[in-house]
Amino acid sequence: MKKRDFIIARAIEAFNEKGYHAYSLSDLAEVCTMSRGNLAYHYKYKEDILDDISVKMMRDIKRFQKRRVDFPAFYNLSLEIRTCRSLQRWYPFVFRDMSILEHSSIKDLMEQWSKEVIKRNLSTFAYGIEIGNVKPEAYEGLYYQLSVNAWLITYYWVAQQSVRTLGKEDAEKTVWSSIYPHFTKKGMIAFNEYYGDNFLGLSGISISQYMELKHLI
Repeated sequence: MKKRDFIIARAIEAFNEKGYHAYSLSDLAEVCTMSRGNLAYHYKYKEDILDDISVKMMRDIKRFQKRRVDFPAFYNLSLEIRTCRSLQRWYPFVFRDMSILEHSSIKDLMEQWSKEVIKRNLSTFAYGIEIGNVKPEAYEGLYYQLSVNAWLITYYWVAQQSVRTLGKEDAEKTVWSSIYPHFTKKGMIAFNEYYGDNFLGLSGISISQYMELKHLI
């Protein structure tokens, strides 16, 4: 492993444990079992480490994107969700700290990624309409909104975990629950064949259960 790769790996572990702002360069040098001068030879400023972490994150995103199918299938939408959730597991310190998300290299990465994901989601809806799996737009802008919502739900999943306890809820199921009602019968059959008939039914309490138990909740 190259020295810079080693430093980045140890820095990510440290930031995930205590947060980016908990460490000075001297602290990171200790984490990396090297002198402050040796670390400064590779990274003069802590922000430079964050820049290289953003490069590593982009490589991870591109590695996932190689699994995409060539046409705008809903599989790709699920892949985008799983990509984001994987990055949230590998780099939780990034998604939990707004000051990190405002850092220039991280912000540029997220802006570029979000635009690409939303555009691909919209293309998927358009293709779904063409092949008869998705209903025509009930109102202008519906599928653009759903494309954005799919990104927002996934992107902010870590943030909501910090303010509420999640039970059976899952980011991917939550996204699909907002899309499923807009499938045609043909689309629902195709979805159920791929994900299983009970995929969405395992993510929360039914409204009838809620009405029966609301006085206890």
